[in-house]
Amino acid sequence: MTETNKNPWPTGIKQTIVFIADCSNKREMKLISSYIAKFQPSGSKYEVVYRPLRNTALHSLRKGDLCQTLSKHTDCFLVPIRLNWEPKDKQNESLELIDFIAGRTTNPNRLHQFLSSLTGGLDNSVVVGVGATLSSLQAEFAKKQEQGFQYTNLSAFIERSALLSLEKAQRNVSGARYRIPHLINDEVLTRPAMRAALATIQKQSGKPLANLEKYARQCLTEMAATPTPMGNDLAAALGKFMSTRGFDPDIDIDEQEIERIRKLLKEKPVAFLFTHKSHIDGFLLIWLFHKYNLPPAHIFGGINMSLPGLGKLLRSSGAIFIRRSFSNDETYKAVFKNYIDYLGEKRFPVMWALEGTRSRIGKLMPPRYGLINYVASAYARDDAQDLVMMPISICYDQVPEIADYDALQGGGSKRPESASWFMEYISGLKNPHGKIHVSFGEGVPISRYIDKSNPVVEPRAVQKLAFDLAVDVNLATPVTVNGLICYVLLENGHRAINFKELSDGIASLLTLSKLLNFKVSNEVEHFSEATLRIYLQQLGETGVINIVNDGIESVYMIPHDSGRKAAFYRNGILHFLTTSAIAELALLGVRSDGDAAMAEFHHEALRIRELLKYEFFFQGSEDFIQTLEQEMSLRLPQWQSLISTGEIGAQEMIKQFEPLIGHGTLRPFIEAYLLIARTLRMEAAMRNSEPKALIERALTLGKQRVLQQRIHCEESVSSVYFENAIKIAESLNLLEASADVVERRQQWLNELRHLTANLRVLASVSDARRIAERARLEETLAYS
Repeated sequence: MTETNKNPWPTGIKQTIVFIADCSNKREMKLISSYIAKFQPSGSKYEVVYRPLRNTALHSLRKGDLCQTLSKHTDCFLVPIRLNWEPKDKQNESLELIDFIAGRTTNPNRLHQFLSSLTGGLDNSVVVGVGATLSSLQAEFAKKQEQGFQYTNLSAFIERSALLSLEKAQRNVSGARYRIPHLINDEVLTRPAMRAALATIQKQSGKPLANLEKYARQCLTEMAATPTPMGNDLAAALGKFMSTRGFDPDIDIDEQEIERIRKLLKEKPVAFLFTHKSHIDGFLLIWLFHKYNLPPAHIFGGINMSLPGLGKLLRSSGAIFIRRSFSNDETYKAVFKNYIDYLGEKRFPVMWALEGTRSRIGKLMPPRYGLINYVASAYARDDAQDLVMMPISICYDQVPEIADYDALQGGGSKRPESASWFMEYISGLKNPHGKIHVSFGEGVPISRYIDKSNPVVEPRAVQKLAFDLAVDVNLATPVTVNGLICYVLLENGHRAINFKELSDGIASLLTLSKLLNFKVSNEVEHFSEATLRIYLQQLGETGVINIVNDGIESVYMIPHDSGRKAAFYRNGILHFLTTSAIAELALLGVRSDGDAAMAEFHHEALRIRELLKYEFFFQGSEDFIQTLEQEMSLRLPQWQSLISTGEIGAQEMIKQFEPLIGHGTLRPFIEAYLLIARTLRMEAAMRNSEPKALIERALTLGKQRVLQQRIHCEESVSSVYFENAIKIAESLNLLEASADVVERRQQWLNELRHLTANLRVLASVSDARRIAERARLEETLAYS
């Protein structure tokens, strides 16, 4: 450990020096005063003005009249200083929760500072900001006033400048993890654009301007983050605790990727958008950003998470709480817009969930456009069109909330968040949930979507930007061991299979992953039998699968109450399989031969793609067909000559594909659509169908069909799957009463029945292979 700097004196300054000392308590005032006196150069003159710059409410720490001092020393040189505290042996490391109890933090209170003088638990040094002459500060103050910024007086402007200078100097000592904004109210509410917006609202609404200004301040207080070094440290410690309690403490993250992100943050403004699968997500990222000394990101969250105690902690670590809806509140919108503009101008990274809410089914949900539009527009107004939107994939081997997700899909209600709920949630993080995988996408610069001559982000551009972000993050999301296990088991429904059948199924998927160059986790990259047994044991302990050891061999199965739980992990790998799965299903629709067979194949593939457009993120039609053909060529090089022979050639390809993935990938969604179609067909023709009631009836029908074994697995009985089915029905105008609606509903039902029948054909071919392989193995054992 290097020796800390105690000397606050700048070199080469002959004028009287006015130190502006930023202090948090009287002990710090005494320490700074002693350092100044101890290292005073011979013949130098100085005065000290003490200010609680980081907490202006501590009025008792304001010592010295700055106005009078500046009047007396008109040619002075002003130097901002403060103390820096560091826990010994904790440099460049995240603090533990126990460190806060013991006072070993970067922001110790007066008692902890005193105790450290006895125990030696903390080091302190002097941080000196960049100084300036009084004349240069006066000139800068006049310039800001001309630009429309409002400051109370020159002294207030100098104190603000001292704080900003100290913050920059502090980062050079403590690292980028402590880069935080200050004076937010003044910086946002006094902006010329904010004042102009309030004037416009006052003219339109007739409300007194003073009332609007008061409400605007309330809105900013409600939403704005109030980050502090202590808050960053504490939230990072909590994030580490949550992310390692019940999880492997070794997070699967590529440190070379961290270096790429660090470099990017130095070069360009960045907005991070993460996949949202657990309440842990935000805390995990706070800890990782802190651990790797990245600038803390301001995280957008719903106002429902501003819970007593927790809300204060989250605000102090950079959380921004926004209302679910504020489209009709012009003042709130103006405050939010100017707050985002301020963060953009100051290059503070921002972060939010790409989907806006947690995915209850494991795969990426449709992105929400609102924040993408606000943030992109803010940087466009700032003429900083090089903003990079960086998606982050967070993937868990298992999530603690899986039982809640299962209940919600089955028709249950969401439990409201509260302080007691959060404490119960943390205490429940005990099961062996495996590893957490974090990876970054390539990043999407908004300059691709903004016309520099017209810096307004058009709605179509926002949609395209969101789609590209979804594709980018999907490509960064790895295939996991649990995803493979659950894929193979769900393919078999609720039927038990032995270890060899399971491992053979996974081996086939691994071969396909390598062939098509899927991104895989480290455990999949170095897959082994021992790895598989570890993950099976963990899934068994959490009840996702059943392991039955009573027979001549162990067998594995999805219990009848865990289909949706297993699907959560399986769904995380489907984005890699969807195109080839559609190709397999489309082959069964080929009836012609020659060139007509290829056209028929393309048409059927695009028809299935259109049906599933709310489930997966597909390329445009031409690019989709090109990707489909590329994957077909990799899986079966002679496919084009075979398909020209028509139905016989298509069936031959089905026999040769290894593995067959159409039924394992698409059947759950198409069977869910079939349930909605069947429920809709039973509706009265002359009455509009209500989506909520339709879902409730489909859930009841689905449970019956599972018991009758007319549905492959209970996974398909999912309210979330049904919601997308209803979107399809709405696009076909099947929910509205009309003279021909019964006929059109029956037509849609027939189409889905046909697809379901073809999926069963794929399943039967796969089952026949499995049975033949078991018979071959039993025959080999009989003669050995």
